[in-house]
Amino acid sequence: MDTYDYGVAFANVLLLNHEDSSFVKGAVTDEDGYYALANIAPGGYIIESYMIGFSKSYSGMIDLKTETNLEIDPIILSEESQELEEVVIKADKPLYEMEMGKMVVNVPSSITSAGQSVIDVLEKSPGVFINRQNNTLSLNGKGGVIVLMNGKRSRMPIDAVYQMLEGLNAGDIEKIEIMSVPPAKYDADGDAGFINIVMKRSEEVGTNGSVMASAGYASGPRAATSINLSQQARNLSFYGNYSFNYVDQQQELNMYRNATTETETITSGSEAERDPNRMTHNFQFGMDYYITDKTVIGGLVSGYNNHWRMNSITTATFDYSVSEDSTVLININENNHWRHLMGNLNLQHTFKNGQMLNLNLDYLTYDNSNPTTYENRYFDDQETLVREENNRISKETPRDIWVGKVDYSMNLAKKVTMETGVKGTFTNLVNDIIFEEKIGEDWIIGEEFSNYADLSENILAAFTTFMIKFNDKTSLSAGLRYEHTTTILNTEEEKGVVDRVYGDFFPTLFFSRKINENNLLQFSYGRRITRPTYNELAPFVLFMDPYTYTAGNANLLPTYTHSIRGDYSYKNFIFSFQYSHDNNVIFRFQPVYDPETNVMVLQTDNVDRRETVSTTITLPFHVNDWWEMQNNLSGNWSRIATRLERGMYTRNQSGFQINTTQTFRLPRKFTIELSGFYISPTINGYFNWLSRGFVNLGIQKEFKNDGALRFACNDIFETSQMRWDSANETNFSFHGNIKF
Repeated sequence: MDTYDYGVAFANVLLLNHEDSSFVKGAVTDEDGYYALANIAPGGYIIESYMIGFSKSYSGMIDLKTETNLEIDPIILSEESQELEEVVIKADKPLYEMEMGKMVVNVPSSITSAGQSVIDVLEKSPGVFINRQNNTLSLNGKGGVIVLMNGKRSRMPIDAVYQMLEGLNAGDIEKIEIMSVPPAKYDADGDAGFINIVMKRSEEVGTNGSVMASAGYASGPRAATSINLSQQARNLSFYGNYSFNYVDQQQELNMYRNATTETETITSGSEAERDPNRMTHNFQFGMDYYITDKTVIGGLVSGYNNHWRMNSITTATFDYSVSEDSTVLININENNHWRHLMGNLNLQHTFKNGQMLNLNLDYLTYDNSNPTTYENRYFDDQETLVREENNRISKETPRDIWVGKVDYSMNLAKKVTMETGVKGTFTNLVNDIIFEEKIGEDWIIGEEFSNYADLSENILAAFTTFMIKFNDKTSLSAGLRYEHTTTILNTEEEKGVVDRVYGDFFPTLFFSRKINENNLLQFSYGRRITRPTYNELAPFVLFMDPYTYTAGNANLLPTYTHSIRGDYSYKNFIFSFQYSHDNNVIFRFQPVYDPETNVMVLQTDNVDRRETVSTTITLPFHVNDWWEMQNNLSGNWSRIATRLERGMYTRNQSGFQINTTQTFRLPRKFTIELSGFYISPTINGYFNWLSRGFVNLGIQKEFKNDGALRFACNDIFETSQMRWDSANETNFSFHGNIKF
């Protein structure tokens, strides 16, 4: 082979970890063969360089400690005398991994995720519970979950976040990080913790992209497609993705209740055939520009358009032991349209002494339009039409949010790092609800359910975290965050319906000890808060039938939580233990029944106290070369206590959750994946979610060109339906189910 003594222009330069050769950062040489790699964390590295027509070459071991301007000896590229066939070394990541303070779900490792939404993937994740009836999700039995997208918080009501994730393709996701005790640099909001959705983004030099498409059918068609593109150069990089999701899926919703008054017994039933469909567009586009080797400026624009439509035919029956029975036939047409746009500007600068400054400014705007019409036909016990009524509700909720953040980090000593920052979040929104009843040919506004309200909430925060690395095996992180909150909710009738000003400290502590190569021990503690959302505070109404509707609660208080967590891992085996204590727990959709009118209102309410103990065991097994299994077992115990009119209300509940995934690797690059899930009953305030589960099957065929064809059949036995039942201590029974 010949060698030449000159700089090679536009050669690829890759910085790799010395231990496992994983990719860290890339660059391209300039016209003279020079390159630079900036903002590299201390550690051991090697550099790989290559170009078409030349063989790959490597540097020696680079031990980057505290140097901020390290020059590397020239790397010699040798011209290839012949081109050899490519040798591909492929290693699949485990489905679940344990990192510092978080559980990581590597989404591409699951075949049955093909064609699914992010909600479908979360439903199979350890400790995560999806409530498809109320469009909510919980973690380790707790509902105060905050969702991040690439580390940025999605500042929407949880039902809107749910709809966004329902329309986001799993094929666009690189991994999901589950943090039940987040560090102090994150917002203190969310008693259950954070779920961070990390989108795919290629780090390879040059132009890269991927395309995914899927189609399916259940009770209706579903289709999804997505495209990812990135361009990586020395000083400038672009990245972006777009996804489309359409789901048409019929539902059956049944609700029943039984109550006894002083004069008679009332039995009510509501059975609905729902035909919803959802069409969602998600996109993001970002760029990073290196002004110098130490200064990078970036921008990001993202958004979505989520349109959910539903037609529901409901039959509601009312059986009285004394009064005359009746039946109501209800036709409901609902539109729920969410539009969102977010813009971000960020600047990062690294100083000569290793200090780093990050500036971020976000603007987020949302618009939610939710008009609904109701056509009710009332019949007596002889099935004779008594009367008809037509109602409609319009709901417009625009929202604007500004978020500014400054973070600064520095090395105080060789093994001590400090990170500090300040943040301001400023939210303004209005909610305009108009309820109208048709009388003759005219629509008359009903004052009882119409409402106009506006809310402003400002949160100012500051934090400091110290990270101490005692040695290669032991590290400690301690932080303190302070948040000052001002919340004001006004209606047309009353100013200051909610008027609160309060400030609190939120400490966090993390300890990690790597006993040896295979054993890792972690401990964490944190105090957190869950603030009531606007949809939970503001007056609103959504009818399920003429005698059942949901409503807000302006008297809601924030939840305060103390959490202690321990994690132990042996290779890929993980055992986790967590205890938490909550005050003023927020539970959604709690039934409030009025026996005089037979009206049941489902509203969010506070429960005085809750204690939760949970354990999770992750058990991966490599049975042989063609069979792998991933098993997750979770156990939990919870106790709630609150004071009701009849005295102290206390309930205990024990339960468990099982996730299992069996992967079979067959000849000719075929893979079969069989997964199952089961969860036992759980407490939800004054009623229980009953047990449920599902079985999924997936088949994959890989091709030489890096393409893959996947087929998946989910919930084969149609057992993944939500069921609920009221507790024995309540003064009426309330149960039902929703089947997807």
